[in-house]
Amino acid sequence: MKRMIVLVFLLISAVNLFALRINEFIVTPTGSEAVELYNETGASVDVNGYKIYVVGTSTTDSTTFKSFTISAGGYRSFAMDTANFAADKGLPNDGAIIKIYNTTGTLLDSVGYGDLGSAPVPIYNFSCARVSDTGDNADDFNMDWTPSMGAVNSSVASPGLGTGSVFINEVFASDTFDSVSATVEFIELYNNSNTSVDIGNWVIVCDDDYNIPSSTMIPAYGYYVLYDTSFPQFFYLDAWRDNIYLYTGTGVRLDQVGWNALNDSVGPDSSFAVRPNGVRTYYKGYNMATSPDFEPYVPTPGAVNPVEEIYVSSEKSNSVKVASLSNVGILIEASGDARGTLEIIDINGRVIFKSAIKNMVFDTKAGTYFVKTLIDGNRNSVKVDVIK
Repeated sequence: MKRMIVLVFLLISAVNLFALRINEFIVTPTGSEAVELYNETGASVDVNGYKIYVVGTSTTDSTTFKSFTISAGGYRSFAMDTANFAADKGLPNDGAIIKIYNTTGTLLDSVGYGDLGSAPVPIYNFSCARVSDTGDNADDFNMDWTPSMGAVNSSVASPGLGTGSVFINEVFASDTFDSVSATVEFIELYNNSNTSVDIGNWVIVCDDDYNIPSSTMIPAYGYYVLYDTSFPQFFYLDAWRDNIYLYTGTGVRLDQVGWNALNDSVGPDSSFAVRPNGVRTYYKGYNMATSPDFEPYVPTPGAVNPVEEIYVSSEKSNSVKVASLSNVGILIEASGDARGTLEIIDINGRVIFKSAIKNMVFDTKAGTYFVKTLIDGNRNSVKVDVIK
């Protein structure tokens, strides 16, 4: 019986360790930062002496809650000022990790946002609100376009990361250190499907929100490019560290990508691109380490990012280049002087196409193929993997 009582006590204690949840927070405008806590237990909680930590990229700030009681199952919003805390503390716009500790130093809850976590950065006058409690901040939080600080989050949409067929495919960020004159920044979306998609009223977010015009269509395996000439006033692409989010018109977050020290890693004149083109495997990126589908590449707005470029013949006068175009097929590019024949052979050794050397895009299903050429008596072969 004693063991059972002790076990019950430990279970109750374990539940109480996580009595408070970070339920919503606001990071901008400056001076309006606030954090909302939710008491998920059946008893009221006095937060007097509890601590909040704000972990940034290079600093960690902390302060202590003053005496406030949160009722059982209740919500309370705390402005980050001396009315609620021992000292004023701000929440960085670019990203941070918010942590709540009780008086014994036990971590109750934490959430990372922006370039320090997978929860989205809430932009001006909006909040980032909890919608579930799975332990994955990317799925548990979403931007709330109608903040409800101090009350239940009833209007925020649940994330849908990785759903649908339209995703971020390439980003070209620049700043004053770029060596390319008249650099044009851009964000490219890609429709990875064989049907057109209406992205009208969708929202691209990077410090500010850009609303895509209504009835905007992306054709099958096509692109939508947002150039800097259309960026809103406070919409910036920082080449050193930044985050981009893609939302539907109803606030469902479909995709996100982030980077840090992009110039140091890829060079000021390189884009951050998906290769193979349109092939996405992870949609919760908030820095370079968590955005594995992207890599440095030559900026190609509105065009494919080839997965490979192999010269079948290296003679300058008759060169032929073979590239895999993911979701499309095989690209053949020949110089003007190239003369000869080419064959495309499937993995079973069957010749599925044969012609004279020419520029072409051969549309085929996913698989492994071999492109063979005969140029001036020289035979060459290259393997091509098509991904769809």
